[in-house]
This record gives sequence, structure tokens and C-alpha cells, in this order.
Amino acid sequence: TVSTLGKQIRFRLYVAGYTDTVGSPDANIDLSRRRAAAIATWLREHGLKLPVCSRGFGESVLAVETPDDTQEEANRRTIFVISGQAPYGKDFPEGAGWSCTGL
Repeated sequence: TVSTLGKQIRFRLYVAGYTDTVGSPDANIDLSRRRAAAIATWLREHGLKLPVCSRGFGESVLAVETPDDTQEEANRRTIFVISGQAPYGKDFPEGAGWSCTGL
């Protein structure tokens, strides 16, 4: 049952931030990290009881492939995942590096 599952697995909300290719890769990592962290903070401040983890991936995972220095709204996004472990796959390279609050 769900109540039993909740006692066996510690679920967390993972918020991943991304950017387009405008700006340097380092600046985009920082921007995407701040984007994801701001959303995580807002959710916690507005009553979310679930632990929240955030991470920025910058321009490393584009929703729409573009050349460098191309504004693309679809690439400026966040993805939310509720899971018992850090997400992995094409949208989440390198599984480590999540910053978590409310643990």
C-alpha cells in the first residue's frame, strides 16, 4: 500500500534547472543552479513537507538543439521528479551533486 511504501522509501522532490546557450557555460551552470534553488526554496516556504533537492545543469541538456549564443525559450526550463533516489538518464547527466533541504 502507499502508506507502507512511504515508510520504506524516503521520497524527495528533485528540481533540475536548465538554460539556453546564451552566455558562457559556467555562467549558465550558475544561472540554472539558482533557478532550481529558487523554486525549491519557494516550495519549502509555501508548505511542501517533502525534502527538496535542486541542481543546475546549465546548457548541457538542451530540449531544442541550437548553436552557441542562441536564445531558445524551450531550453530555459525546470524539470520536477518525485523519487526515492536521484534521477538519472538523458535529462540528468552525472547523478551526483544535488543540494537538498528539509532532510
